[in-house]
Amino acid sequence: MRKFTFLLLCALFLTGSMAWAQFDRGGAKTYESRYRHSAFFEVPFTTWEPYDIALGGSYRYVVNGNKFLGLFAGFQGRPFGKKVLIYGGNNAFFQLKEYRYLLSAGLDKRWWLTERLDFFTAVGGGFTFVDYRGTGSGTYKGHTIQKKEGWVPVVKAGFHYKISRFFFARFGYEYFDPMSISSGHRVYAGTGMLLSINAFKKIEDSF
Repeated sequence: MRKFTFLLLCALFLTGSMAWAQFDRGGAKTYESRYRHSAFFEVPFTTWEPYDIALGGSYRYVVNGNKFLGLFAGFQGRPFGKKVLIYGGNNAFFQLKEYRYLLSAGLDKRWWLTERLDFFTAVGGGFTFVDYRGTGSGTYKGHTIQKKEGWVPVVKAGFHYKISRFFFARFGYEYFDPMSISSGHRVYAGTGMLLSINAFKKIEDSF
């Protein structure tokens, strides 16, 4: 069911990307085409139980500036150990500290609302993996620990605000299956900047 839902979201995303023409608000098409590389620092978190937070970063490359389509790749991880119950076989369960990570990539699409604000969606896939501290060899007290790892769908949506030509902030919603007690539904906030030699030169000239 999850795979079907994910494929449906991908189909709707791509169809909408091709069919929905956008106005060139404030030279957005020129901006997207000229500055194709950007990087973000992001903090996905939950404000409900079970509480969780992650720190991460992502990279975006503009594939088509006229249609505001981009490719993204990212990494995030929990900066602390979260206590979880892990099955070790033979009806044995252990409470261990879990450090959960996610590598992801996919497509994103922007809809510019004003000269500074746009709404974006992103769909892709990722691989989530885990480290249970004290189980470097994959065993704990003589039991083989079953690590919950694998491929998962990744969905994002939110708003992206241009603070200046080169710096921006974003906030929104994110989903991926963490394969643990944590919720896959999260809100997140982040900040980013353009990765461009010309952009850095213009920033330097402004001082």
